[in-house]
Amino acid sequence: MKTEISKELVFSYFASKASPLQRKLVEEWLKTNEEQYYEWLEEWESTHPQYLPDSEAALLKYEAFLENNPQSVEPLIVSSEETEELILPLKPTIWWKWGMTAAMVVGGLTIGGWFFRDNILYQTYQTTFGETEALTLKDGTHVTLNANSSLRIPRFGFSQTAREVFLVGEANFEVTHQANHQKFVVKTDKNFEVVVLGTEFTVYARQRISKVVLNKGKVKVQYREGNTQKHLMMKPGDLVTLDNQNRLSRKVTNQPQNYAAWEQKRFVFEETTLQEVAYLLQENYGLEVEISGKPLAERVIMGSFRAENVDELLRSISELLDINVVRQGNHVQLTDK
Repeated sequence: MKTEISKELVFSYFASKASPLQRKLVEEWLKTNEEQYYEWLEEWESTHPQYLPDSEAALLKYEAFLENNPQSVEPLIVSSEETEELILPLKPTIWWKWGMTAAMVVGGLTIGGWFFRDNILYQTYQTTFGETEALTLKDGTHVTLNANSSLRIPRFGFSQTAREVFLVGEANFEVTHQANHQKFVVKTDKNFEVVVLGTEFTVYARQRISKVVLNKGKVKVQYREGNTQKHLMMKPGDLVTLDNQNRLSRKVTNQPQNYAAWEQKRFVFEETTLQEVAYLLQENYGLEVEISGKPLAERVIMGSFRAENVDELLRSISELLDINVVRQGNHVQLTDK
């Protein structure tokens, strides 16, 4: 007899109250009902936040601390014989200099402390132009960094409430599901973040534009448009693009895996303009690209090919579009034949 999986049973699973048999049934059901699983997970999380700060209790605790530890300054008693001796050397200008010096020292220590604090608390993985790097995080999540990108992670492990990483550039993520349903959050400096639980997706956060492509599972993109905080739930195949003003557009792609083809040193162009290719050469390889004229910049390239290095990529572009490609150091010139 087939056991039907109900929302109540799945909620018990989320709350870690399900029996071993029930957990096994839910995990088997999940293999063919991923979409329903993530919908119920979102509903359960909205009513069961992982952390609720008790602000009132914290305030009472702080007030009790102040009451038990009063700040007092004892009066300085100086004899009349000592007064003149003390006052004369300590002129206001000297006090001012001492105060400024102390402030500069304290300020320097504070800034330095914060700088080294980040170095101590976080570990940064960084790739150079033309380089990719595969990582496995402590929770089992697999990350592949594209060229000219960096990923910052907590050096001593994730917190109990969320697994947060900070991305600049582009990376593909294969996130592992945790027994406590801990969220995985990709933060960027582009005013958007991706919140996910057990899925595969690619995040692109460059200077010109930002993208999120979902291959498997379900993610939520949180972003700010003007002064308004917004979010969007993505489904497999969704491609979300945010411009420099964080205006969002969404479309569906039949092959989301192509957006991470760079992991295998493969390039897939689907009606991609030569100008877009020039941006790729600049962002991933640090090249300065000059295109002779707007008509050439708007030429469209289509095709899929492998390229082990940038010179192979330039050669393929030249052959596909039948154009001249001349490279001198970091400068590349593209012209019609």
